[in-house]
Amino acid sequence: MDVEDREAGARGWNAMSMDTREGRAQATSAREILLFFFRFLGVSIALYLFYYFVIGSYYLRFIALLAKPMLALFGYELIMERAVKITEDISLNPFVFISLVAAVGRVPWRKKIRGGAIGIAVLVLANALTLTFAFVSNYRQSEAWWTGTEFLDLTNNFFMPILLWLVLLPVRSAFPFFRDTGA
Repeated sequence: MDVEDREAGARGWNAMSMDTREGRAQATSAREILLFFFRFLGVSIALYLFYYFVIGSYYLRFIALLAKPMLALFGYELIMERAVKITEDISLNPFVFISLVAAVGRVPWRKKIRGGAIGIAVLVLANALTLTFAFVSNYRQSEAWWTGTEFLDLTNNFFMPILLWLVLLPVRSAFPFFRDTGA
């Protein structure tokens, strides 16, 4: 066996070991994403059950009580029964956010708790603001106010939990496909 054959064999061996490492990294990424999904699903189900059976009515009233002074700034009165019905439809985003926070692996609990607390506070206030706008649009019978309320509600329920999750937690360090590429 001459030198060229040995070098060609070494290049082939290095290429094979590179493919093996990439395959392991992809398997690890898939495994971590799957674990994230199952943790997210488990925490979501547990939080929803806790919300539904234990704290739901208290949480709805809390949102309404936060909206009451904001509504008073517009010169209107809050009707608790209507507020609770509206809040039932708009108030689950903190639970989605906490499910995302809890599902992320490789993030220290202190960072999760800090980010979770800030995110919940922002989402609760956003829900109170949405409730306020819903009442104002109803009192004023304004289509423009109602359109703005709907936009705020959609933003709060779908965009805000994910945005807060990405901003308040070091999510990029938790997933290997971000760590390995140096992105």
